[in-house]
Amino acid sequence: MSVRGRVTGTRLEGDRGQTTIDYAVGVSVFLLVVAFVFAFVPSLVGPFTSDDTASVVVADRAADRLANDLLVDDPTAPSVLNETCTAAFFDADGAAPPDGCRYDTDGSDLVKALGLGSSAPSLNVTVRSGETIATVDGTTLAVGASPPPGAEVSVARRATLLAGETYSLAVRVW
Repeated sequence: MSVRGRVTGTRLEGDRGQTTIDYAVGVSVFLLVVAFVFAFVPSLVGPFTSDDTASVVVADRAADRLANDLLVDDPTAPSVLNETCTAAFFDADGAAPPDGCRYDTDGSDLVKALGLGSSAPSLNVTVRSGETIATVDGTTLAVGASPPPGAEVSVARRATLLAGETYSLAVRVW
């Protein structure tokens, strides 16, 4: 049987055991790797679990649907809003829409009117001219609750034409 190193007393030279410094370096590297994994892995899966992009998509689609389909006379002339249908949508009284309007439910139930499903976020739809909320036939063109302070709000805007004037239709989602 061969033994590496030479025997000097009771100790073999050349074969040494784990020293304190070896142990400290090994544990330090292990702890750094564990810390890196805990710090980095959540950011890898974050984009797939966050619903921040969902509110952007909802706002964009709702604005498109209102400005190009529900509130217009003719879909071939998008963003030209019908005054009667727009006023009836924003009065939010729950009454049936006037004849010729392209929606079934007014702004009293935005989730249903925009076809968003049962797990829809909170919405606000407003038509403005600059900083002033527009009115048509005495109806203020704003429906839905205001977002709470500090809420992350996604906004989609569409330029529209109503009664020959340019307005901005804004859909806010939070």
